[in-house]
Amino acid sequence: MLLAIDTATALTGLACYDQHGLQAECIWQSERNHTRQLLPQIQMLLQHLSRQPADLQVVAIALGPGSWSGLRVGMSMAKGMALAGNLQILGVNTLDALAYQHRYATTLICPLIRLGRHRFATVIVQPLEDGQRIGAYHNLTLTELCAMIQEPVLFCGDIDAQVQAELQQYLGTNALFPSAAANMRRPGYLAELAWQRFVAGEHDNLAQLEPIYLGEPVRV
Repeated sequence: MLLAIDTATALTGLACYDQHGLQAECIWQSERNHTRQLLPQIQMLLQHLSRQPADLQVVAIALGPGSWSGLRVGMSMAKGMALAGNLQILGVNTLDALAYQHRYATTLICPLIRLGRHRFATVIVQPLEDGQRIGAYHNLTLTELCAMIQEPVLFCGDIDAQVQAELQQYLGTNALFPSAAANMRRPGYLAELAWQRFVAGEHDNLAQLEPIYLGEPVRV
């Protein structure tokens, strides 16, 4: 079984995945309480499945971009579990997981992770047909991002009413959004991407795996 951990932002998520698919998932607004809340939630999730830490084969971790403190907590937990349980570890970019969650869109996909100071981590991704990134990961303001867009785009991720209004102001009908429930960043998709790598025989180096920040350390 694979345990996925996502502490990239104040929205924290856990998921368990095995050869039968997604087995459990929980998501909550942890704010800055990752350290205090994460381990009890992992224990509860495994308890609900009548599983023990010894049943885990691999731990997957959201690498970011995101909150500096949140990413460090998640990475420390994932590495500690991998080391203690002799587990494989897999890192997944948070933007990639967000784009994968919305891969059935019929337009370009633009996941957003708030970095603070009015800047966002983002990337532009083709939909399901090829699922390829267009260019690199970026650390941009919304104004800078909108200057890159000339066609309809589905925005997902860290989008509150103000962000949505700004994007609509710049882009008009080219700015598309999922519903609030559909937009919730789900760790099950992180787990699914990691499981695909796991069954393909891939794993990351425990000592070398590090979070992705895309800028100065900033709390969200």
